[in-house]
Parts: sequence; C-alpha cells; structure tokens
Amino acid sequence: MKALRRGRCAHGRLPRARRVCPACARAVPREYAEASSRAILVVGTDQAGKSTWLAEIVRQLSTGEIAHTVPGLSVHLLGDSSRARYANLDAPTTEPLLISIRRPGAKPVVLALYELPEDCPPDLFGMAAGVVRLVDPTRLPGVRRLFGLEPLHPTSPWAHRVPVAVTVSKLDLVWDMFDNGSPLRRPSPHGRDYVESDGLDVHHEVEAWLTRWGGVDLPSGHRCFALSALAGGYRVADPLLWLLTRFGALGVARGRS
Repeated sequence: MKALRRGRCAHGRLPRARRVCPACARAVPREYAEASSRAILVVGTDQAGKSTWLAEIVRQLSTGEIAHTVPGLSVHLLGDSSRARYANLDAPTTEPLLISIRRPGAKPVVLALYELPEDCPPDLFGMAAGVVRLVDPTRLPGVRRLFGLEPLHPTSPWAHRVPVAVTVSKLDLVWDMFDNGSPLRRPSPHGRDYVESDGLDVHHEVEAWLTRWGGVDLPSGHRCFALSALAGGYRVADPLLWLLTRFGALGVARGRS
C-alpha cells in the first residue's frame, strides 16, 4: 500500500501511462510532463547561426563541458524526437529540442528549444518563457559599411513580455573591433552560479556596439550577449545560463569568480 501511495504499483514500479499532447496527439515524455517545463524561442534571420548555436549548446551539455563548470549539473535530451532533431538540425521542422537539466537540491527543469525565423507569428511569443534572439552582425548597417556591403532592409520591431537574450552571433567576424580591455575578450567566468558582474559588463559593451551599428530593436527586459559557436565555441552558453537564472534554476553571484 505504501508503494501505491507513492505512485508505484505493488511491484514497486512506476506506471507506464502514455501522456499525449492534446494539440498534436504525440506522446509526451514523462519527465517533460512532471518537471517544471519552459519553452525558449530561438529566433533570428536566415544564416544568423540558430542551428549552429543549438548544436553547440547541446554538444557542450551532452559532453559535460557545461557540467564541468557547474558542479552537479546533469543534462540529457528527452525523447526520440529530440534525439532525431539533434541528429539533423539543418532540416526544417517545428519540433523542439527537449533538454532535461538537473542540479542537486533543485527541482529538474525541462527546456523546450524552438528554432524559428525572426518574423514568426507574434502569438508564438505567448507560450514562451524566454527568447534567444540571434543577431548576425553582418546584417547590421554599421558593420556592412565597414565591410563595403550594400545596406539591407531593416527588420520590424516586435513586442514581447518575456526575458530576451539579444545575442550577437559570429563574434569571430568582428573580433578585431574590440580592444584588449573589452569584456568580450575575457572567457566566460560563469560556473556554480551565474556571475552577474560579468553579465552586466558584457551587456553594456554589446548594447553600445549594437547602438553604434544600428538596425536592432532593443526591447525592454533584454540582456545583451555575444558569442561564436565555431571552433569549440566561445561564450556559447551565456544566454542560456542567464535565462536559467530568470527561471530560478541557476543561482546568481554578484562578484567575479
């Protein structure tokens, strides 16, 4: 009887009840249904690096690179569809990547990462707990002038009510613009907790450059980042770690580690 009250059968096993999404009728992984789940939209123009960023995030999570700096962190992909999605990130799909994140003493969190174009329907933002907006610097007017490229049509501003990580991708292409004292030239210090002082330094630096380059709408409730997902990645996890602090899944340290 005690086993039954804990949700297990008389043999001590968990029931294999099949959970099904009422909208698409697909099976929902048990952990997604029972854990605290958050949808994160990864948006950006074509060639902004959305798939490359997702691939590097999952690689760092699955190989333990992020767990090495965040002691006790355990991460894995949920369900066959997420594993198939990760195996072929270049294929267009609306299927999210489901990632389970666990830390000792904290409730597990499941992230559903959706890759979407920048002009996706506004109602999709209503389901999101956070947004990672990847900005290709080579599309910005100030950068294009420096590279001698023709100007592009500006993107339309969009409204939201969730935390937004406005993230300059392809940092390696504009690396030479930053002096040696720039916070973008120091490696990410985030570990057991997210280092707020570093996050603010990077935010102010990137925000100043985005203002100088033009062409980006900076909404309220945003935090700015910059990264390169090539050659093992540089500051790749920073936007995701910041969102985890907003969800209460990661602590915040005020000083530098």
